[in-house]
Amino acid sequence: MNSSSSIAIVIPCFNATATLAATINSALNQDVTVDVIVIDDGSTDGSLALAREFEPNVRIFTGQNRGVSHARNVGISETTAEWILFLDADDLLEPATISKRLATAEASNADVVICDWVEMHDDGSGVITTGAVRSVDWPALEANAELAIAVHIWATTAAILYKRSIVNKVGGFRPDLPIIQDARFLFDAAYHGAQFAHSPHLGARYRVSPQGLSRRKPALFWCDVLTNGQQIEVLWRAIAKLSARQQIALAGIYNHAARGLFASGHPDYFEAVESQRRLEVQLPLHPRLAVPLARITGLRAARHILKLMGR
Repeated sequence: MNSSSSIAIVIPCFNATATLAATINSALNQDVTVDVIVIDDGSTDGSLALAREFEPNVRIFTGQNRGVSHARNVGISETTAEWILFLDADDLLEPATISKRLATAEASNADVVICDWVEMHDDGSGVITTGAVRSVDWPALEANAELAIAVHIWATTAAILYKRSIVNKVGGFRPDLPIIQDARFLFDAAYHGAQFAHSPHLGARYRVSPQGLSRRKPALFWCDVLTNGQQIEVLWRAIAKLSARQQIALAGIYNHAARGLFASGHPDYFEAVESQRRLEVQLPLHPRLAVPLARITGLRAARHILKLMGR
């Protein structure tokens, strides 16, 4: 297990003693040689000591707590592997999934291979129930990958295998998007011309937990959605005038962000609505009612009034 392996599995870790061992074992339990890299992001529990129990079969790097994007980027810099998989410390890989994804890559000449995954619903007390098997919307992805990923396509990183060449083009995960950096990385792969392929097998288990950052801090999630939309708009406008489909896509992103920020009572709600307005498309009814009301009464009162109105 070393940096000369053709497959690297990068596991960012922060205070994950409850799940880390199972995650590492799932990475090692593959039928091809893998370079398993654990990046301890300043854990204050026993995660680092637990990870060291797997040496020398895993390589471990440590540092101060700087977030999952930085940890993944450290992993990228510490391997020369041709393929990279980013595995969160509470998710699992199915046995032999790597070889199946590689076979798909060889047959399709893809830069990004995505398999199916199943949800593990964690109620926070240790009880896990198996949820639905998920896959991406492949017809939409094949029709226009950038638009589809910008609007609605997402996959857990555990289900995605990235070719090193496309990772280099993307340039790493974005620290300025602390919650949705994985979705943005997938978009950036499409933006840089990646070819996608479906490996039709169940290859990963994704934990859905009430402790997830998007559930603990919904306002931060919606701020990320807004920022991501604004950044994508800048990228698209730098190439050409926005197409009608791009305008519709961006309007949808801003509308979702606005509704989430309104529900969270976050002042960036007004910026999200203004981003919609600048697209010169008709605003939905909700902001046409909510914005003037919120400017008079405040977001909290406006939310209460519109709730009474059934809006």
